[in-house]
Amino acid sequence: MRVLSNLPLECFDDRAAMHGVDLVTYGPPDRMLVDGVRFPFDVAFDPSNGTIEELLAALPQGFRPDVVMLWWPDQEPLPAGLERCPVPVVGVVSDYNLSLPQVAGLWPFFDALLCDRAGVPLFERLTFANVRYWCQYAHKRPFHFAHADAGPRDVDVGFVGNLNPVVQRERAPWLERVRRLADHGVRSEVRTGVSGSDYGRYLSRCRIGWNRSIRGEMNLRAFEVPACGALLLMERGNLEVADFFAPGDECVLHGDDDFEDVVRSLLGDPARCARIAAAGHRRVQQHRLGNRLHEVAAIVAERTQPRPVASAADVALGRATAMLMTWADGAAIAKAALAAHAQAPEDPRALNLLGLAAVRARGNDGADDAYRLWRRALQIAPRYVPAATNLGALVASAPDDALARQLRSLRDGQLAAAGWAELDGPTLPLGYGALAVDRSLALQAAVRSGDPRPFAQALAR
Repeated sequence: MRVLSNLPLECFDDRAAMHGVDLVTYGPPDRMLVDGVRFPFDVAFDPSNGTIEELLAALPQGFRPDVVMLWWPDQEPLPAGLERCPVPVVGVVSDYNLSLPQVAGLWPFFDALLCDRAGVPLFERLTFANVRYWCQYAHKRPFHFAHADAGPRDVDVGFVGNLNPVVQRERAPWLERVRRLADHGVRSEVRTGVSGSDYGRYLSRCRIGWNRSIRGEMNLRAFEVPACGALLLMERGNLEVADFFAPGDECVLHGDDDFEDVVRSLLGDPARCARIAAAGHRRVQQHRLGNRLHEVAAIVAERTQPRPVASAADVALGRATAMLMTWADGAAIAKAALAAHAQAPEDPRALNLLGLAAVRARGNDGADDAYRLWRRALQIAPRYVPAATNLGALVASAPDDALARQLRSLRDGQLAAAGWAELDGPTLPLGYGALAVDRSLALQAAVRSGDPRPFAQALAR
């Protein structure tokens, strides 16, 4: 299988171990820093400014991919013209709980979309074709192994991860429970900002590595903990863990009501704890990413729907909207937004996007253009909520009483009746602040229920 990818997969596994996979990667030369190590790309290419035809022309002579595998399009820009790609395109999405408004419009680009188990019905409702559950994570073998020089396992229960309470809302109270294990005589630690080999050495000092997912998925930590020889302890309600580790034999699960009891039981039986940790360590070696890549070929071969056909406007809007959250610079985002506007100059979605691109590219200097574009969008479609929401963000910093009255009228009189078309478009603030995450989660709830009102209400705040 010949794979063209925007992620240097050797950050997970040696290429020599990817038996039967001929891999070529692409990206800007200085882009991919993983756990403090820069992993080079085979082909230097900037997808935020280049086309799929230019990328294919730049590949090594004689290499024609069987599949183009694009990871995390909310972080990595898609090349222009991807919908014309002559070989199957597979998308891999992860943190859609944080970025759903940006990725919901990417349905025209993928022959198959891979996500966690909870995401399958969500993206099917968003009209993506051939949505499949596929575990995209594994441990990073250059860093995650039982480090012989780490010293004794002197941490009873350890956790390292993102402590941002906005992003990790459900997990934040659990971190306090982990810390409070110290009240029971347990040597517990919660850390952040530890990565690479230092992270591997830290897990190699832990007897138990605690983990909790966001979406019931197998996340990175679920593989990193056993790879470093610690016992994996995670939530009983996880949707995927039993696909990879036998609960009770290769990992241990807990519920809301027995967490402390489970920890005390494990630490009170050191032989059992060590036995489960060793079994998990053996099992995780089978779950290296190189072994899982061949599943992608089967998914592509089994796809039942063709790549969706979309209008030129929907294609341009989808690509440019997703770029808002990526590393692409302001000029590239503005170029993509202008391409969308050229396809549909009177479409309120294109005007709204162009206003956001002006702010993204020029900050406060782009506010006047954004104001004009969002007002124009509302002149064309008075019930178009994203433009009103974005204008509201400007009004908050530069009061306009007449506009404020119009926005209140929209919120109070029209939001309850807004349908999907009136809600289709990204809004300020961009990024991962509390309001942006609230709206992403509200969109997810609305799509799952088929009722747009939760999302409309979130846009009104």
